[in-house]
This record gives sequence, C-alpha cells and structure tokens, in this order.
Amino acid sequence: MRGNAIEISFRPVTRDDVPQIIRWLRDEEVSRWWWDVSQKTGEQLAEEYGNKVVDPRTDRYIISVDDVEIGGIQMAVLANYPDYVAEVNILNAAGVDVYIGEPEWRDRGVGSRVVRQFIDEIVFATPGIETCTIDPEPANTRAIRSYEKAGSGMSGRTYLRTRATTSI
Repeated sequence: MRGNAIEISFRPVTRDDVPQIIRWLRDEEVSRWWWDVSQKTGEQLAEEYGNKVVDPRTDRYIISVDDVEIGGIQMAVLANYPDYVAEVNILNAAGVDVYIGEPEWRDRGVGSRVVRQFIDEIVFATPGIETCTIDPEPANTRAIRSYEKAGSGMSGRTYLRTRATTSI
C-alpha cells in the first residue's frame, strides 16, 4: 500500500482457492467471528467450502489489494434465504460477509475500503438490490468500525447501506 493509493479487486472463488480459504478461516482472529469454523476438521471445511464454491445462492470472491490476496468476501441475495428475510424484514436486499485473512492487512483501513468498493461495484450492480446488510457479532468492534467508515448505518444489530447513501 503506497500512501492512500491502493488497488482493490475481487475475483470469483474457485475450488483451487479452498486450501487458502481454510487457512484464513483457521486464523484465530477470523475463526472467533465465524462461529461454525472452529468446531470442524480441515476435511469437513474442505468439503463444505468446496461445495460453497458452486452454491448459486451466494457469490464468493477473493479480495486482492495491490495484487496480494488478503481475504474473502461474499454476497447473498437475501431472497435466496427466506428464513433470514423473515428475521430481518428487509426486502430487495443482499447480505455481505467479509474477512481479512492475512494478519498484516488488518488495522490498516483496508477493510472499510474493501467493503465500500464491494458494495458499490458488486452488490448494487445486482438487479433489484436496493439495500445491503452486514450483521457482525456485537463484540466485533473492529468490523463494526470498518462498516461505519464504509458508510453503513445501524438498524438493530444489522448495518445497512442503501443505494441512496453517499459514500464516506
């Protein structure tokens, strides 16, 4: 990262990425917020994430900053998850999950830039999506600060950003 000028890009996850994804998810700073990861074996995670690569309900991406792969981000159109839509009662929305898997890229302001760019370029480019939701664990203050810096406002436990929201 040279000053504030960084290049962020996203590419779809492939099966070849699964070992790297598992390595990232096994990092203590990631796994503590991804509740189901720590209880699974490497083989279970490999099978699960191998299947998730082809799950049409959620689009998964590898995050690169200045050509360095640093983590993962995903978008799910909430209509594909009716139980969750009933819980949050938000229509025409997509949910985002993100993690910075490489420790040296945490606490550098990259997360908020990644989230802002992903929402603008990927989420709101999806036809019919008017709102983006992110629902961090309440104790995950690092993530919450990042989402707020990315221009998301809180509604209950869910952070929201709509197409009409200006980027910060």
